[in-house]
Amino acid sequence: MHNNTLQPAFLKSLMTAGANLELQYNDLAPHAAERMTTALELAKHAAETGRSLRFIAISAGTSGIKHLAEAGEGYVTFSLVY
Repeated sequence: MHNNTLQPAFLKSLMTAGANLELQYNDLAPHAAERMTTALELAKHAAETGRSLRFIAISAGTSGIKHLAEAGEGYVTFSLVY
C-alpha cells in the first residue's frame, strides 16, 4: 500500500513552507516511471523554491538521473547505491 503522505502536492507544500526534504527514492511511487515523474516534479519545485531536496538510496544506474539533477538546478542531491 502506498503512503499518501508522499504525494507530490503534500511534499511540495512542505517545501513551499520552508522545509528541506530527504526522501527514500523508492517510496515515491510503486512503479519506476511514476517514481521518476514524481521526482522530476519535486526537483523542479525545489529549484523554484530554493529548498534542498535529497533522494536517498537511488541507484546510480537509474534512467533519467541526469535529467533529475538538471531539473533540480543544484538544489537536488543523491545518496547513491549500486
